Amino acid sequence: MRRLFIGVGFSSELRGYFQDAALMVEKYCETAKYTRRENFHLTLKFLGMMDESTINTLIDVINHIEVNQLTLYFDHIGFFKKKNRYVIYMGLHPNEALTQIAIDLHGALVEKGLTSAEEFIYTPHITLCRQAKLLVPSVDLSRGIEISKETMVNNITLYESTNIDGVLTYRPIYIREV
Repeated sequence: MRRLFIGVGFSSELRGYFQDAALMVEKYCETAKYTRRENFHLTLKFLGMMDESTINTLIDVINHIEVNQLTLYFDHIGFFKKKNRYVIYMGLHPNEALTQIAIDLHGALVEKGLTSAEEFIYTPHITLCRQAKLLVPSVDLSRGIEISKETMVNNITLYESTNIDGVLTYRPIYIREV
């Protein structure tokens, strides 16, 4: 069994931008677990623990989803509360084409029996840190950091989330260039 998800990978330069934003967030946090530069990605669909035998079907689904190059515009810092801590993320301007890719991917995975048919709500974001204990009210955080970055989606990637020598690592298994 492997812990898998499908997402969009980014260039080293853009991952550096995300890391810089995480450093800006750091001054607002007493403690947090920050995303490693190598792990920044945009999740399209989290799959969870999947049998090795599903990988070829997942690759087939990725290859048959209609995807054209599209532009993403990152424009804000956001957060959501998880228990008594926060997940802090970089959010995107609404993008119908991206949302449609995620919906189509979910539908194809349901059709193949690889995920449940439950309601699918897609909120695209880049996680900057988890388990954050804030030093300021959360609203101050979202107002205090200016975000403005544009990029093209040029891949859909099947990732494995694994632990290598105690380090959380998102390892690409398959990359479809678009």
